[in-house]
Amino acid sequence: MELNQTKTKWMIVAIYIATLITAIEATIVVTATRAITNDLGNPNLTALIFSTYLFSSALATPIFGRMADNYGKKRIFQTGLLLFLLGTTLCGFAPSSWFLLTARVIQGIGAGGIMPMTFALIGELFDLSTRGKVMGLNNSAWGIASLIAPLLGGVILSQLSWHWIFFINIPFILIVLTLVQLFYQEEKIYAPSPQNSLVQYSALIVSLLITLSGIQLMASQIFIGSALLILGLLTLFLFYRQETKTTVPIVPIQTIQISNFRLLTICVFLINGALIGFQVYLPLWVQTELHLSATLGGLALLPSSIFFILGSYYSGKLLLRYKQKKLLQLVLAGALAGFLILSFLPNSTGYSALLLLSSFLGFFIGTGVTVSVISAQAYATQENLSSVSGFITLCRTLGQSFLVTILGVINQRSFLAQNQHIAGYHHVYLTVSIIFIFLLLVVSRASRSEG
Repeated sequence: MELNQTKTKWMIVAIYIATLITAIEATIVVTATRAITNDLGNPNLTALIFSTYLFSSALATPIFGRMADNYGKKRIFQTGLLLFLLGTTLCGFAPSSWFLLTARVIQGIGAGGIMPMTFALIGELFDLSTRGKVMGLNNSAWGIASLIAPLLGGVILSQLSWHWIFFINIPFILIVLTLVQLFYQEEKIYAPSPQNSLVQYSALIVSLLITLSGIQLMASQIFIGSALLILGLLTLFLFYRQETKTTVPIVPIQTIQISNFRLLTICVFLINGALIGFQVYLPLWVQTELHLSATLGGLALLPSSIFFILGSYYSGKLLLRYKQKKLLQLVLAGALAGFLILSFLPNSTGYSALLLLSSFLGFFIGTGVTVSVISAQAYATQENLSSVSGFITLCRTLGQSFLVTILGVINQRSFLAQNQHIAGYHHVYLTVSIIFIFLLLVVSRASRSEG
C-alpha cells in the first residue's frame, strides 16, 4: 500500500500510541493493586486483575487476526480500540470487584485486537528495508512503558485515585481512533469468502483457556496445573490437526508448516519469556542480597529498558547489514553470555556491576525480540498477514506466561532447598542460559535458503 509521506507519518504515530497504551496498561496497574483491593474490599483480587486481562487478550489475539484477513485491518483495529476504550472506561467507574473483573475482560479482548493489528499494519505499510526500523521503534514502546508506567502510576495515586489509572488512557485511544479514520485507507477489497465456523472458534478458545489455566495453576498447584497444561497442549495439537483438514483455517496453517517460521516462533516464545524472568528477579536480587530499597531494585531495570529501546531501534539497521540467521545467532550468544554471568555471580556483587549487566542484557534481548518478530513476519503473505501477526503475538504472550510461572517454581524450590535467595536466582538464570543454548541450536537448524 502506497501512502503519501504525511499519512504514513501519522499512521506511525497512531500505531506507536496504540502499542504504548497497551504496554502501559499491562504494567501500570501493578502500582494500583493495593489501592484497588482496599477500596473494593476484596484482598483476593490482585491475581485476578492480571489473569483476566491476560487470558482475554491471549484468547482474542488469534481470532482478531483471522477476522482481519476476512474483514480488513482497519475495521478490526478500530473494533479493538473501541472495546479497549469501553473496558477502560468501565474499569475506571467500577463500583465492585466483579464489575472490575468483567471490565478487565472487555479491556483484554480489546488489547487482543490492538496488538496483532499494530504488527500487521507495519508489515503492510512498510517494505522490508524500512520495516525493521519501524518495528524496532514500535517495540521500543514496551521499554518506555516499563520506564514510565511505575512513575506515572505513583504520581496518579498520590494526586488523584486509582480510577485515573484507567481514565488516563481514554484521550489517547480517541486520538488513535481519529488518526486511523483519517489517514488509513485500505486498498484491498474484501470480497465475501467462506467464514470460519463457531465450532472452530470455540475449539480454539477452549484449548487456549485450558492451557493458560494450567500455566497459571502450576505456581501453586503443580500437579493439577501440569495435568491441565498437558491436556491443553493435547487439545491444541488436535485443533491444529483439524485445522490442516479444513478449507478455511483460523490459524495460518500454510505459514506454520514452513519450518523456519516454526523455529522463529519458538524464538519469539522463549526470548519474551526470558525477558520477563529477567525483569522479575533482578529487582528482587537487589533487595534481598544487597539489602537496598524496592525503589533501587526497580531502578536496576532502568539501564535494561534504555538499552532495550536502543536494541529494538537499531535492529532494523542491523538486519540490513547482516543475514537474519547470523544476526540472531550473535544476539542469542550475547544474551547467553549475560545470563551465564548472572548464574554464577556472587551475592556480594556491587550495584554498579548489576547495572552494567542490565544494560548489556537489555540491548541483546531488545534486539532479539525485534529481529525474531520481523523475521517470522517475513513469511506471511498479504492474504494472511493479520493471522500470522496474531499468531506471533499469541506466541509472545504464551511465552511470557509460561516462563514466568516455570521460573517462579524453580526459584521457590531452590530457596526452600537451600534457604538462600541467591540460590533461587542462580537457578533461574541458569535455566534461562540453558534456554538460550537451546535457541542457538534451534536457529542453527534454520535453512540457509530461508534464513
